[in-house]
Amino acid sequence: MCVDIGLTDECSTCGSGSWSVTLRPMTKPFLVGVAVGSGLTARSAAQGQADFLLAINAGRFRAMGAPSVAGMLPIHDATELTDGFAAAEVLNQTDIPVFLGVNVFGAEKSPQAIARYAAEQGFQGIVNFPSSMHYTASMQRILERAGRGIAAEVAVLAEGAKLGLQSIFYCANRTQARLGADAKLDMILLNFGWNSGGSMGHEPRESIEEIAVRTRELGRYVKKIHPRVKFLLEGGPIVTADDLSRVAALAEFDGYIGGSTIERLPIESAVSDLISSYRSAGRSRPKRDGPDRKVLRWAHGLGAAGTSQEFLTFARRLEKISASSAHVMIRHEAGADLTWVQQAFETTLQGAGVQITRPGVEDRFGAAGRLIFGQSGDAPARSGALGDPSCGLLTIHGPELLSPRSQRRLSRALTDGRFTMPGSRKRLTVQPRCLFFGPIWADGEPPDKLDQSIAEMVGLHILD
Repeated sequence: MCVDIGLTDECSTCGSGSWSVTLRPMTKPFLVGVAVGSGLTARSAAQGQADFLLAINAGRFRAMGAPSVAGMLPIHDATELTDGFAAAEVLNQTDIPVFLGVNVFGAEKSPQAIARYAAEQGFQGIVNFPSSMHYTASMQRILERAGRGIAAEVAVLAEGAKLGLQSIFYCANRTQARLGADAKLDMILLNFGWNSGGSMGHEPRESIEEIAVRTRELGRYVKKIHPRVKFLLEGGPIVTADDLSRVAALAEFDGYIGGSTIERLPIESAVSDLISSYRSAGRSRPKRDGPDRKVLRWAHGLGAAGTSQEFLTFARRLEKISASSAHVMIRHEAGADLTWVQQAFETTLQGAGVQITRPGVEDRFGAAGRLIFGQSGDAPARSGALGDPSCGLLTIHGPELLSPRSQRRLSRALTDGRFTMPGSRKRLTVQPRCLFFGPIWADGEPPDKLDQSIAEMVGLHILD
């Protein structure tokens, strides 16, 4: 549990302060790291709020179009290849911790020298990659006897800790994990092999359920030895976030590191789909049938500009509803051009007059209400737009800015078709059709200031 302790106000009886204790569940952050091979991926990962980056040779091979497994082949010197991009493209372009991939396969065999080099370059941590854990058991034994195996990798990470570097330790089994836990390394990464999925994915050796069992058992084991260690996962059949969620439902762990799943797979699918969409766009333009062309000519004749499917859909609805006799509310984005929409309704009036009311910030003194309903009594009687036989269309911009009383009166008048002028007992017939312009409703809900019965008179929704 996490405890908050605070001093309350003084006691009203004795004037002394009293301590209050609040308990709340402690939320443990889930770590997400990304193994990268280029500055572009590093920058994107940082923007996505990754917790840390791994600059490793497998990432560079992915950026070159080769599979991650190429990082284990004698194609390039791993140290030289990683150095070639890690500092220039990754370290200097992000503010989050960067772990340099270090290995014990090269000419430099001294753990101290390898760790010191990473510290001098300014990296915040080191990770044992490429690692002998990716080789077969027999190959690992040969490397171990030659002083180039997992034990040497652990020694490099331990030397890095002495220099203040953080450590991530790749391992594949219980024996290897024990070495990292005994050395009190910061993060132990259980790797399930090269990732499946995509054009260069490998056939998974285990199911999600099987790796979940291994995760649960190994996680508990290393936590007993080194309680403060962060236990992370990577590789194998974990390809999507849903896959990771299935593992998390069965086992506890502290984070995930994505390599191919973040750097290769999304790019493969996104670029392929994008090229297909551009090719389709270049082959043909949308064909409009006769009715569609007629609607567009009608809208363009009113001064509108647009040809998209969204515009066509709105224009079609506007043409239909403007020709009806229903009262209409049109919701629109701020700054939208409403001139042609207003014109669509005015062209159906056949010479009848138009009155436009703008309540302004708030109709505090009922001025807009008097323009709509008129006024009788002590002042000279004045007919409002709602009862004016010469008015065929009454446009109200911002009905939610009318006073609540005016909104209720207007709603009843439009429902009954009749109303009483303020200060008079005479019942008048509603003459014009009402057109309301209002703002877009946040989350689909009408503004609090708008009367619910008026809110229900919604016919259209402007699409910017």
